[in-house]
Amino acid sequence: MTRFPFAYARWELRDAARGPGLILLAIVVLAGFIMTRLPGAQTFTTEAAVRAIVDQSLFPLVLVVAAGMVSRDLNEGFYRAYFSRRVSPPFFYLQRWLIGGVVLLLYIPLLTVAVSVRTGDLRVPMWIVGKAALMYLLLGGTVLLLSTLTRRDWVVAAVVYIFEQILHSVQDGGGSLGPLARVIYAVLPPYHPASIDRSPVQGELWEAIAYGVALVLAAMAVLRWRALGGGGR
Repeated sequence: MTRFPFAYARWELRDAARGPGLILLAIVVLAGFIMTRLPGAQTFTTEAAVRAIVDQSLFPLVLVVAAGMVSRDLNEGFYRAYFSRRVSPPFFYLQRWLIGGVVLLLYIPLLTVAVSVRTGDLRVPMWIVGKAALMYLLLGGTVLLLSTLTRRDWVVAAVVYIFEQILHSVQDGGGSLGPLARVIYAVLPPYHPASIDRSPVQGELWEAIAYGVALVLAAMAVLRWRALGGGGR
């Protein structure tokens, strides 16, 4: 099965738009509504408002977008229909994951439009788009890999993310990690460079990108070498 799944792209885009896309749109509409109801004396920039909203919403939204990309099909048996034709499973799910990432990144420009109703400034903060892309690569890549192994992909990914954030806060705050904690922290995905409120130091960004790419490649390797119908997933 080596063929690329381009014929499925429009259906995957439709599913992403009807699923997580509607959730993202609902948040954008709600943000625009709130902006029109704020007291006139309050002043802020578009970038500051978008930053505050994305900072609070990005983590759960990445989980919503990436959750169940593989495990749902394995659990409900949809893979039997998808791959009755000569289509590559790794590229099928990679395409679905990438489409989910595009839908997520559209959230930032749409949110900018909603906020600009109040501020009048329609400039999209591209650095926030870049942070969202990095978060999706790291956390969304974690969910994708776990989705090839367990139906509780987003739950496990959320626990891993929170644990890494705790360990990083302890170390970054000058605290001391024990030997075991240091080993665990060293092997966990480096989610902290993707935080909206933090600028990565030299080298952290490339390390995070490399780790995210490795997560996605590992997911594709599992899909390539492990039988979809095998095991107790």
